[in-house]
Amino acid sequence: MWLAAGFLVVVAVLIHYRPTNSVDGPEPVGIEGFTTTAVHPTLMPECVARSTDAQALLARVASFGGDEADELRLLVSKLCCMESDIATPSASAGPRTMKIQFRTSHDMEPPSSIVGRCLRNAVNQRDIDLIIEKFRARGHILVGGICTDPAALKEFDGVVARLQLSMTSFCLREAPMMDRPAGPRDVGFWEPEETDLPQYLGISAQPR
Repeated sequence: MWLAAGFLVVVAVLIHYRPTNSVDGPEPVGIEGFTTTAVHPTLMPECVARSTDAQALLARVASFGGDEADELRLLVSKLCCMESDIATPSASAGPRTMKIQFRTSHDMEPPSSIVGRCLRNAVNQRDIDLIIEKFRARGHILVGGICTDPAALKEFDGVVARLQLSMTSFCLREAPMMDRPAGPRDVGFWEPEETDLPQYLGISAQPR
């Protein structure tokens, strides 16, 4: 009997016990702390945690304001989110590029459209070259207008290179191999053994 009563007392203590992790007292029930570090949504946009170059560049221009600085932050965030959605499409709850703004100054098509084509392997090398070149050209203009430090351009090029590597690795469509079909029922190149064909004698025939 005494053993059962002691067991009930221990259970009651465990149920009502609340650990204290601050000098002000226990945390309110139902409130959890952050699992990741909170960052400023404007000065340090989404997806940049994947790239040290992006973090260094945004920290370098954090004190700058104006349209050029805002566009540069948008562009860096766009490059990082595209790389994230292409390289690790299942790492997040949904495509992060769906929320990225379209800008004609550095976009050829909506970022989510590019990512969608990448995931279907519907992109060729020419598409990648044009997309990356427009990103790089606009970024150099923005960085040059904000910061004169050569390291800033190097950091931006590092962000672009990371996206280019992901697109080259995951987005390219397979080249057709007509001379080596994948299976016996697939279309392939075929040349008859007999190549000395007889003279065509139709109405448009011309002598050899």
